This record gives sequence, structure tokens and C-alpha cells, in this order.
Amino acid sequence: MNISVVNDNEATSLAETRLGLLVRRALQVREAAAQFEQDWPRQANRPPMPGFAWTELERQLRDLAPDALSPMVRDLVSAVRKEAGPKPPEMVLREILIITATLLDEAFHTKWHEAWAEGTTMS
Repeated sequence: MNISVVNDNEATSLAETRLGLLVRRALQVREAAAQFEQDWPRQANRPPMPGFAWTELERQLRDLAPDALSPMVRDLVSAVRKEAGPKPPEMVLREILIITATLLDEAFHTKWHEAWAEGTTMS
């Protein structure tokens, strides 16, 4: 089955549209990584850090998160993991720290609970 989407008076296959979206997202990630490296150049002295697995990170974040937020940890870690490859390690670290701070932020818990109770999304 070949589904078409009309875009600027041209018929484009759905596969081509999806490919275009993927390419656009990859370019956004590349630009974000380049901007990060410009803002935060790699340091010459980089002592090694203990290694850990994504599953171990997820397990620890689930344990730290309040019970109501624990289920979202898997999706958050998965999102970071999927886009980690082209990013500088420090950028990935920053994203992990942002997730951690958000999960531990009491104001976020309150806002999330209110939005969930109302059946709305957070803004």
C-alpha cells in the first residue's frame, strides 16, 4: 500500500515524508551538539569516570523518583539513550542531570499531580 501526502502541491509518499522528518531531527541533534561543544569545549584533562549501563541508570533513577513519577523514568532514559550517540559525553551527562533534577523537584511533582488529576497535559 502506498499512501501519499500532498505537500506544496506535490504528492509525496509517506515513507519519504517520514525520512524527511528523521533527517530534520538528525540535523537538529547535530546542530545542538555543535552548539553545546561551542559553549562547553572539551577539557584537555578528562580523568576517567566509572562506567555504568543505561539499565543501571534507569534503575537508580526509578529508585530516587517518587512512586507516581517512577513509570516515566524508562521513557526519559530511553529518549536520552537513543540520541546519545552523536552528542558529546558532557551533553549526555547534562541531560541525565536535568532528568534527575526534574524527578526530584517538589514543584514538578505538584504540577504533574495536578495535571494528571485534571486529565490535561503539563504546559
